[in-house]
Amino acid sequence: MKSTLSALIAHCGGDDATSDVRRMACRRIAALEAELISHEDRIASVRRRGKEPPASLLQTYIMLTNQQLRLSKEIGWDRSKKNVKDIDLASYIRGKARVRPVPEVMDHE
Repeated sequence: MKSTLSALIAHCGGDDATSDVRRMACRRIAALEAELISHEDRIASVRRRGKEPPASLLQTYIMLTNQQLRLSKEIGWDRSKKNVKDIDLASYIRGKARVRPVPEVMDHE
């Protein structure tokens, strides 16, 4: 759920650009995704045994899918752009350098 939530917050323009209301919708979408994955695993497990999943399981799956779709429409399908006007280039580069270490340069003599 954590990685899905992070991806959704990034989709909405990042932590600073995401309102509390959008953040709540993102959290619910992420929670629904976790439930849907669990249901998908159960449905697949039943089918692997050569059986038909119970109608109640399929109905719950459909209900969760519809709810997730409705909330997803609320935050929008198109990814929001992150506002970079207030970020200076030097700070951005320093931040990236902390995330990704620079490989050592071999001295060739």
